Amino acid sequence: MGVTAILLAAGQSSRMGKLKGLLPWKGVTLFEHQLMTLEKSSVEEIIVVVAEQFMKLAKYFLVRMEFNKNYPFGKCSSILSGLQAMKNPKNNILIAALDQPLDTDTINSLSETLAGSGHPIAVPVFLGKRGHPILFSGSLHNDLLTINEETMGLRSIFQKYKDTVMEVPVNNPAILLNLNTPDDYQMALKCVFKKED
Repeated sequence: MGVTAILLAAGQSSRMGKLKGLLPWKGVTLFEHQLMTLEKSSVEEIIVVVAEQFMKLAKYFLVRMEFNKNYPFGKCSSILSGLQAMKNPKNNILIAALDQPLDTDTINSLSETLAGSGHPIAVPVFLGKRGHPILFSGSLHNDLLTINEETMGLRSIFQKYKDTVMEVPVNNPAILLNLNTPDDYQMALKCVFKKED
C-alpha cells in the first residue's frame, strides 16, 4: 500500500509573529526542510496545502499544491482539501504540519510498521510520549472526510479508534516539537543541535 503525505502549510502563524515556514531550519527554511524530508522518504505522493505565501517556494519540489482559501476557518479545512486532492484514496495517509519538523526515518518506520498490520492508525512514540506525524490507514479515508472543527478534528478519529492505535517507538525527540511561539522555536533549535552534536 502506498502513502500519500499531506503537509498542512496554510496557517497564519499568528502566535509566532512571523511566517513559520520561513524560519531557518538546518540550513534552509522550515518549509523547504519539510518538503525535502518528504521527498527523501518512501511516500509516493506529496500534497501541500498552502496559503498564497508559499506557492512560489513549493514549485521547486515534486509536489502537488492545493490552495486552501478557507484556511482562516481552521486546520480541518486544510486536511479536507488535501484528502480530496488524493490521486489514490486507498493510499495510507500521512498528515504532517508545517510547524512539526519531519524526519525521514520516522516517516519510513511508520509506513513500514503500519503496512499489513491491520491497524488503522500509527503514531511515533519517544520515551512513552506520542508525537507527529500521524499515519492513517487508507481504510479511514471516508472517516477522515467527516472531520470538522466542532468535533475537534482528528481527535474524533482517534477517539473512535483509540483501542487500536499502533504506537511506533522511535529514537527521535523531535517528534514532540511543535513550533507555535518564538520560545518554542528557540527550544527546538537547542533540541536539534544537541542531538546532532
